[in-house]
Amino acid sequence: MTALRGAPGPADRAPNRRLRPWLVVGSIAVGIAVGVAIDVARSGGLDTWLASRGMSPPYDARGSTVDIDGAAVYLDCRGAGSPTVILETGFGGGAGGWGSILDGVAQTTRVCAWDRPGIGRSEARPLRSGGETARILRAALTAARESGPFVVVGHSLGGVYGRLFAAAPSTGAVGEPAGDVLAFVMIDTFEPDLGLDRDPALPDHLRENVRQAIDDTGAMIQGAESLDWAATMAELAALGPVEQTGISLWVDPNLRFGEPDPDDKAAIIAAWYRGVAARYPNMTVEIVPNTGHLIQLERPSLVIDRIRSVVLRVRTP
Repeated sequence: MTALRGAPGPADRAPNRRLRPWLVVGSIAVGIAVGVAIDVARSGGLDTWLASRGMSPPYDARGSTVDIDGAAVYLDCRGAGSPTVILETGFGGGAGGWGSILDGVAQTTRVCAWDRPGIGRSEARPLRSGGETARILRAALTAARESGPFVVVGHSLGGVYGRLFAAAPSTGAVGEPAGDVLAFVMIDTFEPDLGLDRDPALPDHLRENVRQAIDDTGAMIQGAESLDWAATMAELAALGPVEQTGISLWVDPNLRFGEPDPDDKAAIIAAWYRGVAARYPNMTVEIVPNTGHLIQLERPSLVIDRIRSVVLRVRTP
């Protein structure tokens, strides 16, 4: 059964007040992209955007690149132990976006962050689907002699990539079965296929708003990350519910949804809860109060604690 939690754990710390003015913002129509997304895209990605505003935590780039199909892919892997934690950043972000938690997670187990193609230190590639991007990561991990099993941590758009990584063949080889992802930690993830646009309990105008927001956000993502949005949505449609255990951390849905009509807002929040419960039937749902979309920056100790708890839960003695 999905549990709802609201209070931070004992490892939490007070919010970073420098982040408050922009992090607590409503998302586009149905809570699928933060209000600063266009500015992020124009600046060249989340890492650059944060650094330009003095809000990015220090990142010591200790990783290296591997050659996958003639293009460099950057990986930063630290720590020791199993399972290996894979960090998938949100829209426009790379390994540098995890400076606040990388070493903290490395105290418990092996952890790897990466730059997706065209971001940071990884070379750009032609238009590709999310599944193809997941296979690039699989191949890079294999080339770097990193192995599973894995716990996947996905923030925002990283949740899309993370779910497709779990479905990708274990070594990137065509026809090889997946199944080495033991658990997830999802951080205010982008869920374009949650089904709100098909929820019969929602009025027609809200379903249409959801569809429009998904299309608009998908077009923005495709332009910024060379992600074939139609192909990626088709891949997501084939996945079904996430059966793995884990934790999903979310911003208060009252901040996520900006519908001015109270009845519309209540209806879409109720639909969102139904969709999340169906998507993650075996995961704990935790609403993190007084925070914004970048929970890992505002509450790094909480995120480290939740990752650690999931790792220890699924670790084989």
